[in-house]
Amino acid sequence: MSTENHKKIVVLGPVLPFRGGIAQHTTMLKRALAKKSDLLALSFSRQYPGWLFPGESDRDPSYEGHMETATEYLIDSLNPLTWKKAITRVINFNAEIVLIPWWTVFWAPCFGFISRALKNRGIEVIFFCHNVIEHEASNWKTMLTRNVLKNAQRFIVHTKEDKSNLLALLPNAKITVHPHPIYEHFPEAEGKYQRRKSLELLFYGFVRPYKGLDDLIDAMLLLKDKDIQLTVAGEFWKGKDETSEKIYSLGLNEQIELRPRYHSDQETAELFHRADIIVLPYRSATGSGVVPIAYHYNKPVIVTHVGGLPDVVLNQKTGVIVPANDSTSLAEAIAHINQKTCELMVPQILEFKKSLTWDSLASVIVQ
Repeated sequence: MSTENHKKIVVLGPVLPFRGGIAQHTTMLKRALAKKSDLLALSFSRQYPGWLFPGESDRDPSYEGHMETATEYLIDSLNPLTWKKAITRVINFNAEIVLIPWWTVFWAPCFGFISRALKNRGIEVIFFCHNVIEHEASNWKTMLTRNVLKNAQRFIVHTKEDKSNLLALLPNAKITVHPHPIYEHFPEAEGKYQRRKSLELLFYGFVRPYKGLDDLIDAMLLLKDKDIQLTVAGEFWKGKDETSEKIYSLGLNEQIELRPRYHSDQETAELFHRADIIVLPYRSATGSGVVPIAYHYNKPVIVTHVGGLPDVVLNQKTGVIVPANDSTSLAEAIAHINQKTCELMVPQILEFKKSLTWDSLASVIVQ
């Protein structure tokens, strides 16, 4: 049996230069695992077909030409021949563990095919479940998800909510819950973005219906406070024009800045640096990669009481927890916040995030 430092592990999934939270997560975890094992990463030559991905590109332009070490970009999501190549590569590497992220049913054919083949060859398969059940769930998605995940021997999740969802699918699943580590790869801010109001709010990331941006806009209207500025920074899956029209029709265009596009790591740093507090008014969720970015920049958060969000927020210490689907409660929470109250939370954020490390997460997988 190999020692911890010599286990042979394959990480299969998106890494840089692919963009988005899953790619960032897989990259950081891969780097942490590389310190504890003999590691190979198998990523994609093509992740999504162009018609499926809502953004301009699924690659981060600020990482153009970047190639992760110990990584082979060989899997085409639409080409089963490359899935077979990946299986062969895992076998030739003599892998003991294969770690696969799971976040959307789009990957059911590819990941199902690969994980089933590896399981049949006695290789331990671990699924890292970011979303056991998709936000836009349906019976057929649940069925496909179960058929894929049953190929794993172990599971890692970030929230109790995802553990419950997984046990509902697979009652005998062996599951480890580990909080989402802090993203440390984002750069320091240079202070390029000037403050505009006494309180700066930030809504960050892909804009999708379940994230509750409408509730936050309604809360801004209820506040009727001209000294609060909200920045909405992220690509819209749909509804960009409708959101813009709503902001203008409510007369909030001077208080809400729309930045409906992807933002580089440096732009992200500037946005979080300027913000006093990050707002996640989600209507449903399992977890979120936005909270770890906020904590990286020592910023408190406002989150709704859904999914795993309360698991990573100490109420009134590292942030504020409010009811979901309630713009009035959200407005009241914002009304009680100012620069000073946000600054007073920083020491507790610093203490809380000490336990949220990639090294700790990697140890769970290796051991």
